[in-house]
Amino acid sequence: MLHWLLIILLSLALAGCQPAETETPPAKTAEPAETEPAPVFRFADFFEARRALYLLEDIDLPLKYYTPESYESFSKTREEVTAAMQKIPSDGGDEAHAAVEELYFRLKAARDDLEVVRGDTPRVYIIKDDTVGWDYSSCSIVVVNAQNEKYKQVIDSSCEISLRGNSTSSASKPPFNIRFSTRVPLLGMERGKKWCLLANLYDKTMMRNVLAYNLAADLGLPYTSECRVVDVYANGEYLGNYTLIEPVTDGRTRVDIDVEANEFIFEIDMNRNDGSYYFQPKYGQRMKVSRPEEVSSEGRAYLKDFFGKMETALATHDMTQYGEYLDVESFVNFYIHSEITKSIDVYDFSTRYFLKGGKLYAGPIWDYDLSMGNVSETCNENKYFTYCNVRGFGTNSRDSAEGVWMDVWWFHELLEDPEFRGMVRARFEEVYPIIENLWRENELGVSRIDDLMNRFGDSFRRNYTDAPWKEKQRYSGLAKDKTLPFEEEVEWLRNWLERRTANVAFALMEMD
Repeated sequence: MLHWLLIILLSLALAGCQPAETETPPAKTAEPAETEPAPVFRFADFFEARRALYLLEDIDLPLKYYTPESYESFSKTREEVTAAMQKIPSDGGDEAHAAVEELYFRLKAARDDLEVVRGDTPRVYIIKDDTVGWDYSSCSIVVVNAQNEKYKQVIDSSCEISLRGNSTSSASKPPFNIRFSTRVPLLGMERGKKWCLLANLYDKTMMRNVLAYNLAADLGLPYTSECRVVDVYANGEYLGNYTLIEPVTDGRTRVDIDVEANEFIFEIDMNRNDGSYYFQPKYGQRMKVSRPEEVSSEGRAYLKDFFGKMETALATHDMTQYGEYLDVESFVNFYIHSEITKSIDVYDFSTRYFLKGGKLYAGPIWDYDLSMGNVSETCNENKYFTYCNVRGFGTNSRDSAEGVWMDVWWFHELLEDPEFRGMVRARFEEVYPIIENLWRENELGVSRIDDLMNRFGDSFRRNYTDAPWKEKQRYSGLAKDKTLPFEEEVEWLRNWLERRTANVAFALMEMD
């Protein structure tokens, strides 16, 4: 019995020493071998990349317009890239393609780092293979700030350029329209794709446009174009002093209208016809719809209804009625601006109005080279005789600084309302320091004329010394008959503005 018990215990002990049964682990599956991602190329193939690289080797401007340091750095990189290119096989495969693209981006970075020589005034460089015509054609544009300014340099090799203007377009110093490939900020101004370069050939001071736009902005006229004084070069040739300015057009940073909601920009145009939609209200000037470019039948019906109601209300000379259709504040500011600057064209050409939110606004302003006394007294039109007060017209004083100028069209009806006249007088008194500051230092600081001379006097003078324009040559029969040396023209303008301000103040007091 004991014998069998020992055998059983021994069997149990031996069973406990056996390894436990385990499941056979699953066989490992082989992981897929890692593959390199396909290269991402900018150019379609090796040959296109190589052509693009070769195009980068040429610089846009004559060598003298680049700083020596930046050109030396670019030249060194170009030499290294050229040497490396010679070692790349021309089989056109992916490896060669990738190598060429790497060299392209290296050279492009060096080319982008090229710094254009800057002067005391911002510069606009135009690079173009052929002449500029009425239709847009391709060009390259470089815009650089002046010394001690920190605005971003703009280079666009896919720009377009055309002539612009009416009487000025055929002048020997032409103005231009510029269209960039994308919206760009120029010299601290808001982004835009379209810009204008005004030549100011008829204005010997080259200041009148800038003074007019600055005054409009100070008065609070809506959507006044920003502008900058610049020197312009075309293919290395100095063209002279210009005004770089935002055009009057619609857009987020321009005149903010919704063309889908019966909102419009109008341009006064008394006798031309370019295929746009024109109409002439009873009391107003002949108007062209400049935005939108196409006016639907519904839009035309809306305009007819709006202006009919507006002018019926205007004829009452009751602000509570016509104020439903006019933004009266803009008309007050526009009237003061127009009397002070006295543009020859303000009520029959160039002037803009816009319709927004069911109300008509005066402005934005445009085109002031023939203003502030710069008007011929011998041009054979009654308008010119009235402006200059000659041949029995106007005050007959032969002083263009005299006389009420804006008692016409809608403004004639507005001036029949004592409440409107009272608003004009009150606003004129309020903004008198701004107007006085155009020509004289006051509590606002140095005068606008002196500020422009301090900042851009050398550029204005270069226009007559380094470019082919002559101080005493009269370039238009529309401008004032007697021309003076530049410095004397500036003082003539200063004196005219002083007399004009006094005359407007007197006329406002005499209105009742």
